[in-house]
Amino acid sequence: MTKPVTNLFVGLNVMVFLFTHDMTRIGGSSLRQDSLVQWATYGFPIAELSEWWRIVTGAFLHADVRHLLLNMVMLFLLGRRLENQTTSPLFAAICCVSLLWGSAGALLAAPNTAVVGASGVVYGVMASVFVVEQRSGGDPWNEGLGTLIVVNVVLSFVVPGISVGGHLGGLAGGLICGWAAGDQRRRDLWRTRITISLVGFAGCLLGVLAAKTWMNPIL
Repeated sequence: MTKPVTNLFVGLNVMVFLFTHDMTRIGGSSLRQDSLVQWATYGFPIAELSEWWRIVTGAFLHADVRHLLLNMVMLFLLGRRLENQTTSPLFAAICCVSLLWGSAGALLAAPNTAVVGASGVVYGVMASVFVVEQRSGGDPWNEGLGTLIVVNVVLSFVVPGISVGGHLGGLAGGLICGWAAGDQRRRDLWRTRITISLVGFAGCLLGVLAAKTWMNPIL
């Protein structure tokens, strides 16, 4: 069974990668400087120049091909799993909310750092799969998903150059979305839609407010 939203999101990331990278330098730092300057998630231009779209566009940029492959493999595997357990529209909403919360977390933790990558979405999807499976009667710990989350959170703090705020923000957004989606054997569509819409709005608002701390970072 096809998973249209998962495939679409992976495809968009790959397409953006092709347009924003110098293919002659694909093995190294190939991200074009103008793409980083114009589209990365960064506090100053969001707060002072009203370039609010950076809250979204930064999640579609990747530093290099390894960064892209790691995120897309994780998203493809976990995304298909979650999209199969829920519905394509609900999965799309979870991805969007995770993206917004990931960007908000990145801006909260480091508003003066240009952040790129879909890791916030990946962490959000990972968290949502865990909660949805657990609330639907499954045992994600037994399948190794819980361990995967713990390992990735630890790596977020250990590996240099990683946006800890982006990872934890996406994880938080995904956890809330998973809770809102609830037990898939007894779906309450309106409650889920309203809750996830409010969580998405909160993530966007938090991102804008966090960007305004660029002169005096909170963390």
